[in-house]
Amino acid sequence: MSILEFQIPARSWSSAEREILMAKLSLIGFDGFMETDGLIQAYISSEDYSGNAMNQLIDECSDLGIRVQYSCCETEDQNWNREWEKKFNPVVIGDQVLIRAPFHHAIKDLPFTIVIEPKMSFGTGHHYTTRLMIAEMMQYAMEGKRVLDMGCGTAILGIYAFLKGAERILCIDNDQWAYENAIENVEQNRATRVEVRLGDISAAADEKFDFLLANITRNTLVRDMPEYCEHLEEKGVVILSGFLAEDVQYVLNAAYRCGLDHLRTSEDSNWILLSFVS
Repeated sequence: MSILEFQIPARSWSSAEREILMAKLSLIGFDGFMETDGLIQAYISSEDYSGNAMNQLIDECSDLGIRVQYSCCETEDQNWNREWEKKFNPVVIGDQVLIRAPFHHAIKDLPFTIVIEPKMSFGTGHHYTTRLMIAEMMQYAMEGKRVLDMGCGTAILGIYAFLKGAERILCIDNDQWAYENAIENVEQNRATRVEVRLGDISAAADEKFDFLLANITRNTLVRDMPEYCEHLEEKGVVILSGFLAEDVQYVLNAAYRCGLDHLRTSEDSNWILLSFVS
Protein backbone atom coordinates (compact mmCIF):
# COMPACT_ATOMS: atom_id res chain seq x y z
CA MET A 1 0.00 0.00 0.00
CA SER A 2 1.38 3.43 -0.93
CA ILE A 3 1.45 6.32 1.52
CA LEU A 4 1.07 10.01 0.72
CA GLU A 5 3.43 12.29 2.63
CA PHE A 6 2.32 15.91 2.97
CA GLN A 7 4.92 18.50 3.96
CA ILE A 8 3.31 21.61 5.45
CA PRO A 9 5.46 24.67 6.30
CA ALA A 10 4.60 25.83 9.82
CA ARG A 11 7.61 27.81 11.03
CA SER A 12 5.60 30.91 11.97
CA TRP A 13 2.70 29.00 13.53
CA SER A 14 1.89 28.78 17.23
CA SER A 15 1.67 25.41 18.95
CA ALA A 16 -2.12 25.83 19.11
CA GLU A 17 -2.31 26.36 15.35
CA ARG A 18 -0.25 23.22 14.76
CA GLU A 19 -2.53 21.24 17.04
CA ILE A 20 -5.63 22.55 15.29
CA LEU A 21 -4.29 21.49 11.89
CA MET A 22 -3.28 18.01 13.04
CA ALA A 23 -6.63 17.50 14.75
CA LYS A 24 -8.45 18.46 11.56
CA LEU A 25 -6.17 16.27 9.43
CA SER A 26 -6.87 13.28 11.68
CA LEU A 27 -10.60 13.75 11.10
CA ILE A 28 -10.18 13.27 7.34
CA GLY A 29 -8.03 10.14 7.57
CA PHE A 30 -4.47 11.25 8.28
CA ASP A 31 -3.02 8.91 10.88
CA GLY A 32 0.64 9.86 11.18
CA PHE A 33 2.43 13.08 12.04
CA MET A 34 6.02 14.20 12.53
CA GLU A 35 7.09 17.73 13.50
CA THR A 36 10.29 19.69 13.11
CA ASP A 37 10.88 23.35 13.99
CA GLY A 38 9.51 24.54 10.68
CA LEU A 39 7.60 21.64 9.15
CA ILE A 40 4.68 19.31 9.77
CA GLN A 41 4.82 15.99 7.94
CA ALA A 42 1.44 14.29 7.71
CA TYR A 43 0.74 10.82 6.33
CA ILE A 44 -2.31 9.14 4.85
CA SER A 45 -2.81 6.03 2.73
CA SER A 46 -3.49 6.86 -0.91
CA GLU A 47 -6.76 4.93 -0.83
CA ASP A 48 -8.07 7.02 2.10
CA TYR A 49 -7.11 10.42 0.66
CA SER A 50 -9.81 12.77 -0.64
CA GLY A 51 -8.85 15.95 -2.48
CA ASN A 52 -12.27 17.45 -1.77
CA ALA A 53 -11.89 16.82 1.96
CA MET A 54 -8.42 18.40 1.90
CA ASN A 55 -9.72 21.49 0.08
CA GLN A 56 -12.52 21.87 2.62
CA LEU A 57 -9.99 21.58 5.45
CA ILE A 58 -7.87 24.34 3.89
CA ASP A 59 -10.95 26.58 3.70
CA GLU A 60 -11.84 25.87 7.35
CA CYS A 61 -8.29 26.66 8.46
CA SER A 62 -8.32 29.86 6.42
CA ASP A 63 -11.45 30.96 8.31
CA LEU A 64 -9.42 30.52 11.52
CA GLY A 65 -6.55 32.59 10.15
CA ILE A 66 -4.34 29.55 9.45
CA ARG A 67 -2.94 29.53 5.92
CA VAL A 68 -2.19 25.97 4.84
CA GLN A 69 0.22 25.29 1.98
CA TYR A 70 1.72 21.91 1.23
CA SER A 71 3.74 19.72 -1.06
CA CYS A 72 2.91 16.05 -1.48
CA CYS A 73 4.81 12.96 -2.56
CA GLU A 74 4.13 9.24 -2.61
CA THR A 75 6.24 6.97 -0.43
CA GLU A 76 6.26 3.37 0.70
CA ASP A 77 4.70 2.31 4.00
CA GLN A 78 7.90 1.39 5.77
CA ASN A 79 9.99 3.19 8.39
CA TRP A 80 8.15 6.46 9.06
CA ASN A 81 6.28 4.98 12.04
CA ARG A 82 9.58 3.79 13.54
CA GLU A 83 11.11 7.22 13.01
CA TRP A 84 8.19 8.82 14.81
CA GLU A 85 8.55 6.42 17.73
CA LYS A 86 12.14 7.59 18.20
CA LYS A 87 10.77 11.07 18.96
CA PHE A 88 8.02 9.82 21.27
CA ASN A 89 8.90 10.82 24.84
CA PRO A 90 7.25 9.75 28.11
CA VAL A 91 4.71 12.14 29.65
CA VAL A 92 4.22 12.88 33.35
CA ILE A 93 0.97 14.53 34.45
CA GLY A 94 0.61 16.16 37.83
CA ASP A 95 3.41 14.13 39.43
CA GLN A 96 0.88 11.31 39.51
CA VAL A 97 0.64 9.65 36.12
CA LEU A 98 3.41 8.40 33.84
CA ILE A 99 2.40 7.66 30.26
CA ARG A 100 5.07 5.76 28.39
CA ALA A 101 5.54 3.42 25.46
CA PRO A 102 6.64 -0.20 25.91
CA PHE A 103 10.16 0.77 24.82
CA HIS A 104 10.56 3.34 27.66
CA HIS A 105 11.84 2.68 31.17
CA ALA A 106 9.44 2.80 34.10
CA ILE A 107 9.56 5.49 36.81
CA LYS A 108 9.03 3.70 40.09
CA ASP A 109 8.01 6.58 42.37
CA LEU A 110 4.85 7.66 40.51
CA PRO A 111 1.50 6.25 41.67
CA PHE A 112 0.17 5.36 38.19
CA THR A 113 1.82 4.14 35.01
CA ILE A 114 -0.02 3.71 31.70
CA VAL A 115 1.75 1.93 28.85
CA ILE A 116 0.50 3.02 25.43
CA GLU A 117 1.61 1.59 22.09
CA PRO A 118 1.75 4.94 20.25
CA LYS A 119 1.48 3.98 16.56
CA MET A 120 1.36 7.65 15.56
CA SER A 121 -2.03 8.27 17.13
CA PHE A 122 -3.64 10.84 19.38
CA GLY A 123 -4.29 9.65 22.91
CA THR A 124 -0.66 9.22 23.90
CA GLY A 125 -0.75 11.94 26.56
CA HIS A 126 1.06 14.50 24.43
CA HIS A 127 -2.02 16.35 23.24
CA TYR A 128 -3.34 19.14 25.45
CA THR A 129 -6.81 17.64 25.67
CA THR A 130 -5.59 14.23 26.88
CA ARG A 131 -3.60 15.94 29.63
CA LEU A 132 -6.61 18.06 30.54
CA MET A 133 -8.83 14.98 30.80
CA ILE A 134 -6.42 13.07 33.02
CA ALA A 135 -5.80 16.10 35.25
CA GLU A 136 -9.57 16.46 35.73
CA MET A 137 -10.00 12.74 36.43
CA MET A 138 -7.45 13.12 39.23
CA GLN A 139 -10.03 15.21 41.13
CA TYR A 140 -12.45 12.30 41.60
CA ALA A 141 -12.58 9.07 43.56
CA MET A 142 -13.49 6.33 41.11
CA GLU A 143 -13.32 3.23 43.30
CA GLY A 144 -16.27 0.99 42.54
CA LYS A 145 -17.66 3.37 39.89
CA ARG A 146 -18.87 2.70 36.36
CA VAL A 147 -17.14 4.68 33.60
CA LEU A 148 -18.01 5.22 29.94
CA ASP A 149 -15.28 6.58 27.61
CA MET A 150 -16.70 7.73 24.28
CA GLY A 151 -14.29 8.10 21.35
CA CYS A 152 -11.73 6.26 23.41
CA GLY A 153 -8.87 6.25 20.88
CA THR A 154 -5.99 4.43 22.56
CA ALA A 155 -8.18 3.71 25.65
CA ILE A 156 -5.80 5.78 27.78
CA LEU A 157 -8.63 7.34 29.83
CA GLY A 158 -10.35 4.02 30.41
CA ILE A 159 -7.07 2.47 31.54
CA TYR A 160 -6.51 5.34 33.97
CA ALA A 161 -10.04 4.85 35.35
CA PHE A 162 -9.17 1.17 35.86
CA LEU A 163 -5.99 2.11 37.76
CA LYS A 164 -8.09 4.43 39.94
CA GLY A 165 -10.26 1.48 40.94
CA ALA A 166 -13.32 1.83 38.71
CA GLU A 167 -15.43 -1.32 38.81
CA ARG A 168 -16.66 -1.28 35.20
CA ILE A 169 -15.17 0.64 32.27
CA LEU A 170 -16.66 0.64 28.77
CA CYS A 171 -14.55 2.20 25.99
CA ILE A 172 -16.21 2.89 22.63
CA ASP A 173 -14.77 4.15 19.35
CA ASN A 174 -16.23 4.12 15.84
CA ASP A 175 -12.81 3.77 14.14
CA GLN A 176 -11.65 0.21 13.43
CA TRP A 177 -7.98 1.05 13.92
CA ALA A 178 -8.62 2.82 17.24
CA TYR A 179 -10.75 -0.13 18.37
CA GLU A 180 -7.95 -2.58 17.67
CA ASN A 181 -5.29 -0.35 19.25
CA ALA A 182 -7.47 0.17 22.33
CA ILE A 183 -7.78 -3.60 22.81
CA GLU A 184 -3.99 -3.94 22.47
CA ASN A 185 -3.40 -1.25 25.11
CA VAL A 186 -5.98 -2.70 27.49
CA GLU A 187 -4.20 -6.06 27.28
CA GLN A 188 -0.78 -4.42 27.64
CA ASN A 189 -1.91 -2.78 30.90
CA ARG A 190 -3.79 -5.86 32.13
CA ALA A 191 -6.84 -3.68 32.58
CA THR A 192 -9.18 -6.58 33.18
CA ARG A 193 -12.27 -4.49 33.99
CA VAL A 194 -12.09 -2.55 30.72
CA GLU A 195 -14.25 -3.59 27.76
CA VAL A 196 -13.74 -2.09 24.29
CA ARG A 197 -16.57 -1.92 21.74
CA LEU A 198 -16.66 -0.71 18.14
CA GLY A 199 -19.44 1.77 17.39
CA ASP A 200 -21.10 4.98 18.54
CA ILE A 201 -23.08 5.83 21.67
CA SER A 202 -25.69 3.21 20.74
CA ALA A 203 -23.06 0.56 21.53
CA ALA A 204 -23.57 1.39 25.22
CA ALA A 205 -27.04 -0.20 24.93
CA ASP A 206 -29.06 0.55 28.07
CA GLU A 207 -26.18 0.72 30.58
CA LYS A 208 -25.83 3.64 32.97
CA PHE A 209 -22.59 5.09 34.32
CA ASP A 210 -21.28 7.26 37.14
CA PHE A 211 -18.75 8.97 34.84
CA LEU A 212 -18.93 9.78 31.15
CA LEU A 213 -15.69 10.83 29.43
CA ALA A 214 -15.58 12.22 25.90
CA ASN A 215 -12.50 13.78 24.32
CA ILE A 216 -13.82 14.31 20.80
CA THR A 217 -14.95 17.06 18.44
CA ARG A 218 -17.41 19.83 19.25
CA ASN A 219 -19.93 18.72 16.64
CA THR A 220 -20.06 15.18 17.99
CA LEU A 221 -20.39 16.38 21.58
CA VAL A 222 -23.25 18.73 20.73
CA ARG A 223 -25.04 16.18 18.57
CA ASP A 224 -24.79 13.27 21.02
CA MET A 225 -25.21 15.14 24.32
CA PRO A 226 -28.85 14.03 24.85
CA GLU A 227 -27.86 10.40 24.37
CA TYR A 228 -24.87 10.80 26.68
CA CYS A 229 -27.18 12.05 29.40
CA GLU A 230 -29.47 9.05 29.00
CA HIS A 231 -26.58 6.87 30.13
CA LEU A 232 -25.84 8.82 33.33
CA GLU A 233 -26.69 7.72 36.85
CA GLU A 234 -28.13 10.34 39.19
CA LYS A 235 -25.35 12.80 40.10
CA GLY A 236 -23.25 11.37 37.30
CA VAL A 237 -20.17 13.35 36.23
CA VAL A 238 -19.52 14.32 32.59
CA ILE A 239 -15.98 15.33 31.54
CA LEU A 240 -15.62 16.76 28.03
CA SER A 241 -12.72 18.04 25.93
CA GLY A 242 -11.49 18.06 22.33
CA PHE A 243 -12.65 21.56 21.40
CA LEU A 244 -11.27 25.09 21.32
CA ALA A 245 -12.16 28.21 23.30
CA GLU A 246 -14.40 29.54 20.53
CA ASP A 247 -16.51 26.37 20.77
CA VAL A 248 -17.22 26.54 24.51
CA GLN A 249 -20.65 28.15 24.29
CA TYR A 250 -21.92 25.52 21.86
CA VAL A 251 -20.96 22.75 24.27
CA LEU A 252 -22.29 24.61 27.31
CA ASN A 253 -25.64 25.23 25.61
CA ALA A 254 -25.97 21.54 24.67
CA ALA A 255 -25.20 20.51 28.25
CA TYR A 256 -27.62 23.03 29.76
CA ARG A 257 -30.39 21.84 27.45
CA CYS A 258 -29.91 18.38 28.96
CA GLY A 259 -30.14 19.71 32.50
CA LEU A 260 -26.45 19.35 33.38
CA ASP A 261 -24.86 21.66 35.95
CA HIS A 262 -21.47 23.13 35.08
CA LEU A 263 -18.71 22.21 37.55
CA ARG A 264 -15.39 23.41 36.14
CA THR A 265 -13.60 24.84 33.12
CA SER A 266 -9.92 24.18 32.39
CA GLU A 267 -7.76 25.48 29.53
CA ASP A 268 -4.40 24.66 27.99
CA SER A 269 -3.13 26.48 24.88
CA ASN A 270 -6.68 27.42 23.80
CA TRP A 271 -7.96 23.83 24.20
CA ILE A 272 -10.81 23.57 26.71
CA LEU A 273 -12.18 21.04 29.20
CA LEU A 274 -15.65 21.32 30.73
CA SER A 275 -17.02 19.16 33.52
CA PHE A 276 -20.65 18.79 34.59
CA VAL A 277 -22.87 16.87 36.99
CA SER A 278 -26.34 15.56 36.23
